[in-house]
Amino acid sequence: MHKFPPFYVIGTVGMIVTAGLHVLITLVLGQSGAHPVFFSLYPVFIAFLAIGTKQLLTPVRLRSRR
Repeated sequence: MHKFPPFYVIGTVGMIVTAGLHVLITLVLGQSGAHPVFFSLYPVFIAFLAIGTKQLLTPVRLRSRR
């Protein structure tokens, strides 16, 4: 199984949890004042996801056996 970089996992889980809480608090509880908090959390987890994606796509260099 492929091991994902930690920043990729943090970004993915953070985005899913943040989006779920945003929907729950806004639609179910009717708290429209929560938008600024969530709009400040999204860029943080997008940054984690971007760093993790770069680590995921960067090839690992193997040492040559000489």
